[in-house]
Amino acid sequence: MPPPIIIIGAARSGTKFLRDVLASGDKTAVVPYDVNYVWRRGVAWDHDDVLDPESLTGRRKKFIVKSLSGIARLGGDQRLIEKTVANTLRVPFVDAVYPDAVYVHLIRNGSDVAESAMRQWKAPPDWRNLIKKAREMPLGNLDYIAWFGFNSLRGVVRGNKGGNVWGPRYPGVEKDAASRPLAEVCALQWRNCVEIASADFDKIEAQRVFNIRYEDLVAGPEALENLVKNLGLPEQEKIMDTYRANVKPTRGTGFDKMSESDADTVRELLTPTLAKLGYSA
Repeated sequence: MPPPIIIIGAARSGTKFLRDVLASGDKTAVVPYDVNYVWRRGVAWDHDDVLDPESLTGRRKKFIVKSLSGIARLGGDQRLIEKTVANTLRVPFVDAVYPDAVYVHLIRNGSDVAESAMRQWKAPPDWRNLIKKAREMPLGNLDYIAWFGFNSLRGVVRGNKGGNVWGPRYPGVEKDAASRPLAEVCALQWRNCVEIASADFDKIEAQRVFNIRYEDLVAGPEALENLVKNLGLPEQEKIMDTYRANVKPTRGTGFDKMSESDADTVRELLTPTLAKLGYSA
């Protein structure tokens, strides 16, 4: 069986778009939504999404592989494609589950991500998607359902319809959500996701990691064409046709859509990381 493709990227970085485009060719089986509950089986009530690979037992690994294969309806000659944004915080754990995996690290300008995330924290849940997930959720994940309900209720109390904590739970996010402005929390969320994942990828064989910028992805077909070739996916023209039919170029930056005070806050927190990645602040 060909090695799985694991897409790693902060929430609101375009991971769903990239996943669906890559999966539009033949011989692929895709997990069609984020499945943090599968990865976090037995530890749903932990305060963050970081998972220690030393905690991975054979039974837990078997559960994750079987669950993802079942949700994706993976056939013997197909290639699994999966993306769960919380995996940005636990690449070593993911690699312990799939030691032959190939990774696509998608990075987007942190100002765009933070601005979009701020809206998601305030938006109501996508109940249709949640009901679909619940129908396929293994009984072993009942603790996650309980946590999700509790997190949702706490969010309503604080005015965050997306939950008390929305998106990847970096270490300390619950404390930050209770004490910091939302703009700061969203900026820190992106920064943690990008910096932790980048550091973890430095410890993995370079030939298994492909980096791509969201801005390059949507600017034209060249970046995706190179990625598809490097991944060795069949039906490359079909994938590119799907890309052309769905791509939407970006305009401006997240800073342009924020209030002046939020933009100043986000800029102060993200400038060093943006500069390191070659983005202007």
